[in-house]
Amino acid sequence: MRKAAFVCSLAAGLCMAPPPSARADSGTMDIEISASAQAFPVEMEDTTVTAQGGSGTLRIANSSGRPFVDGDSAQVRYALFSRKTPSGLILEADSLATFPSEETLMLVFERGVDHPGTAGEGTMRIVGGSGRFTGVDGRCTYRTDDRADAWNVTAHCEWLYVFPYR
Repeated sequence: MRKAAFVCSLAAGLCMAPPPSARADSGTMDIEISASAQAFPVEMEDTTVTAQGGSGTLRIANSSGRPFVDGDSAQVRYALFSRKTPSGLILEADSLATFPSEETLMLVFERGVDHPGTAGEGTMRIVGGSGRFTGVDGRCTYRTDDRADAWNVTAHCEWLYVFPYR
């Protein structure tokens, strides 16, 4: 009987234990992407569907702190799909930036028909990565030029970095 009471007390104590300690940092930064673009548009009546991809360079500027460092640059690859209709532009692009240290940063660009602003503006999400970017997420506003041969992006981001306490 005493053994059962001890086991129940131990189990209850473990369930009430506080979560492991974690720390969080947050900040802002700007991202500049300069990449080649290879686009494949398909026009169907009043709709244009485009698949696009390319590679180039991502550069970090005006960072408020780690894990993003001013002047850091990475090789970037992206794949983009868009649909332009009389109602507006719908776009999604996935991008992977690989830094010289082999650490990666994943970005997702989005624009819906209800997005305010011009066709070259949208929302970008930072969705983690590897190495120092593990545990990073964020939200950015971006602007891109509308060129068939290049994908040049500027973005202003707010990020949150949650990592285990060490």
